Amino acid sequence: MPLRSKPGDPATLLHADDGTPLARLRLRDGDGTLLAEHVQPVPGADLAQVAAQARHDLAGRRLTTRVDALARALVDGGLRLRRAATDMRHDLTALPPLPALPAGWSLRAGGWDDDLAAGLAAAYGPEHPDGPWQDGDTAQIKAVFGHGDPVPPLAGACARVAGADGRSAGHVLCAGPVPWTEDECAWILNLGVAPRAQGLGLGRALLVHAMHGSRAAGLPRLGLEVADSNPARRLYDSVGFQVRTRVLSVDLPPHG
Repeated sequence: MPLRSKPGDPATLLHADDGTPLARLRLRDGDGTLLAEHVQPVPGADLAQVAAQARHDLAGRRLTTRVDALARALVDGGLRLRRAATDMRHDLTALPPLPALPAGWSLRAGGWDDDLAAGLAAAYGPEHPDGPWQDGDTAQIKAVFGHGDPVPPLAGACARVAGADGRSAGHVLCAGPVPWTEDECAWILNLGVAPRAQGLGLGRALLVHAMHGSRAAGLPRLGLEVADSNPARRLYDSVGFQVRTRVLSVDLPPHG
C-alpha cells in the first residue's frame, strides 16, 4: 500500500500491504538526500514488520528514529547503523555569563565566508564522528543564510569569531523556532571552530552567545543534536544541556 498523508497533518503514515497502519514519519528532501525522519511505530506494531515495510516503501531514503528497537530490527536485517546521536535541550532559565574572549578575538555577526569554509573543513576531518566536511555541508549553510532554506537563521543567536587579522575562525549557526521538533525551541544547526583557534574557549563563547540570543528572541529552549563520541558533548553538559532522547539513522538501500 502506498504511503498516505492526511490533510492538515504533516506526518505520513506507513502501512502494511493489507492497509494496517505501521508507523508515522516525515518525508523530506535534505539537499539531495531523501529523508524519512522521526519514524515512530504505532502502538502494538510488530517492529520486524515495520522494518521490512520501511525497506520496501522507503527504499533509497535515510531513516531516522528515536526507537532503539526499530533501529536494531533494521540492523538485524543486514543494514548498518549510520549514526547514533543524542538530542539535547537547554531550558534557558539559568544561563552562564557571556565569557570574555582572549585578547585579539571578537564576536561578529553571523554569516559565511571562505575562511569559515576552510576552517570547518579542517575541523571536520576524516576521524570526526560526523565524518569529513562535504561540499553539501557548505551548500546547506549557504542556503540557510541565502534564502532561509529550510529555516532562516536566528540573527541574534548566530555569530562568527574572528582574530586580530579579521579572519573568521569559527561560528555558531542557530535557527528558531524550527519545524522538526515537537516543542518550541531554537536549534543549533552548526557549531565549529577551526583547529588553529581551538583550545581558547571560543567554542564555549559561541555556544553561550547562542543561548543568550535564543532567550532574547523569546524562545523557551535551545536544542541540538550531538553524535556519539563527539568531544563537544562535554561542552554541552558543562553549560547545562539535558538529554532528551536518542536519534538513530540507517540508510535504506534502493530497490534493485
